Amino acid sequence: MKYTVSLLSFVLVFSFLNLGCKKTDDGDGTKPEIVVLGANPMFWALNYPYTDLGAKAYDVSSTGDTTDLTLLIVVDSNVDVTKVGEYQVTYNVKDASGLAAEEKRRLVKVVIGK
Repeated sequence: MKYTVSLLSFVLVFSFLNLGCKKTDDGDGTKPEIVVLGANPMFWALNYPYTDLGAKAYDVSSTGDTTDLTLLIVVDSNVDVTKVGEYQVTYNVKDASGLAAEEKRRLVKVVIGK
């Protein structure tokens, strides 16, 4: 019985002290950032399968912690390697608070290769 009371006291004190120490997005109002990797604009040879170099995204909380949001990036691409022209690849991401980063774009120019 004495052990149970001590364990219960420890759990209650630990829980109480830990309430203010959660590492979550605290709605700090800071938008996440997206960094496009590779050349922009990018020149691509006609009829070669397009492989995008991607982007990285991160968010900084009010406590200075940095969260990697790269896996949450939504990529939209209209690149058509069968036709010479200019195409867009867009990158978007939101943090846990729902704040959206400024959309980033890559211009892909499909050209006749030599």
